[in-house]
Amino acid sequence: MKYWITYCILLIVSALLISLGLFAGPTDISVIEILGGLFESDEQSISRIVAWEIRLPRIATAVVTGSSLGLAGVLIQLSTRSSFGDPNLFGVGGGATIFLATTAAGIVTLNEFGTFIGCLLSSLVVALILSRLISNKNLSPVKLAIMGIAIGALTISIGTSVISHGRVFPTQVIALLAGSFSGNNWEMVFYVVTAFFICFYISWRMASRFYPIMLGDTLARSLGVNPIRTRTVAMSITGILAGASVYSGGLIGFVGLIAPHITRRLFGNNPQGLILASSLIGAILALGADQIARLSFAPTELPVGMTTTILGAPVMIYLASRMK
Repeated sequence: MKYWITYCILLIVSALLISLGLFAGPTDISVIEILGGLFESDEQSISRIVAWEIRLPRIATAVVTGSSLGLAGVLIQLSTRSSFGDPNLFGVGGGATIFLATTAAGIVTLNEFGTFIGCLLSSLVVALILSRLISNKNLSPVKLAIMGIAIGALTISIGTSVISHGRVFPTQVIALLAGSFSGNNWEMVFYVVTAFFICFYISWRMASRFYPIMLGDTLARSLGVNPIRTRTVAMSITGILAGASVYSGGLIGFVGLIAPHITRRLFGNNPQGLILASSLIGAILALGADQIARLSFAPTELPVGMTTTILGAPVMIYLASRMK
């Protein structure tokens, strides 16, 4: 009963943030006009364009990107037993960053779907490399975090080098390296939503395998669970989710780190509960960060990634201080 009340509160918070994203903004349009725009048939209507082409795609992008990061974060933390697990902090999203840098610099030219697939495959490669390194070495959580951060720094450096040699607008650089939900369309939202639900379904079905892995690889094998195979599948899903999130919102750090820890405080360590609630809390964090970035200094926008970093860095410092 307690958990259902918590879920209801989280859904109410989500609804409030969605309402804020829909009705508040630098454009001088009233709430009544926005409501009218939702049902307006005239495609040239300003209120309809603002509602359906600007604000709603941005809200949907923030929700699905945050959910993807929250789910990816909990999968990394469950499969590696590291409290520092975050897809972008561990460099998994860096593969997509490098790929998007090549498209922004004009080295690779693809349509929207091709760009999306390229992001998924690029991050998947990094995720599988990280999974192989984890499986081949008995790494402590701290060593694993250091390795992941090093991979992340390497991929971002490569992406930045590619961008610096191309004719890229500053707004494109900020959107990629610091995160932004502006300018997305319904086609992009459809691709990312599809990837998220497929990954969520697979994660939900394999959740029971994480119980033994949380107790160690030796015990997992004795209980009939192949830790290497489970970890490889989990990291592959993480790579797809990280690639989709970078495609839709750029590099947004710490959402995947914070969401699972909040979930554990609210719902405990049940893997299925972690998978569901981390996705919801990730969406709330991304939505909240976007509203702060969008409205704090309107009409000027802050990068979403800067907002999440301000929130997430103290959490990481706290976790590091508690490590033995």
